[in-house]
Amino acid sequence: ALYGNRKPQFAPGSRWEYSNYGFILLGLIVEKASGQSYYDYVREHIYKPSGMASTDALPDREGVPNRSVGYTRTGVLLRPNNDTLPFRGTSAGGGYSTVEDLLRFANALLGHDLLNVQYTTLLTTGQVDTPRGRYGYGFTDVTSDGIRSIGHGGGAPGMNGELRIYPDSGYIVAVLANINP
Repeated sequence: ALYGNRKPQFAPGSRWEYSNYGFILLGLIVEKASGQSYYDYVREHIYKPSGMASTDALPDREGVPNRSVGYTRTGVLLRPNNDTLPFRGTSAGGGYSTVEDLLRFANALLGHDLLNVQYTTLLTTGQVDTPRGRYGYGFTDVTSDGIRSIGHGGGAPGMNGELRIYPDSGYIVAVLANINP
């Protein structure tokens, strides 16, 4: 009901397509299964164990120290993205973080502080082919020139980010920008 009465675009399991609606649904499943709000669950089970003190999705009316302003381009001018921001981030995106916190998350994931080896492997292993590699459970799984990386990126007006984890070498690349993708 949240997104209206829509028929499936294709038979389940017949192809892959990224879905923000799917991530909204996943957030609701987390709430029902855990008995906590999505935000409390993520804070308790991901941010805290990872040591991510500057990551959250607080409502826009709550001040966040040092939060950057996003900018969109109109011709040659840059203007703040304030009028495009959601009231609050969701399980489909719109939260905020720092490159340091993204590094903490990647290290916690690789160190099995969040999930055991079996579930970390399941989470980060590509399951279906996409135009940009394989997609697992929230992570892209790409091999380029024999080098495997996992991660996820995203963006919206005035914000853009990418996290790439290279499990074989241990390298981690976290990039955030306060401009359009």
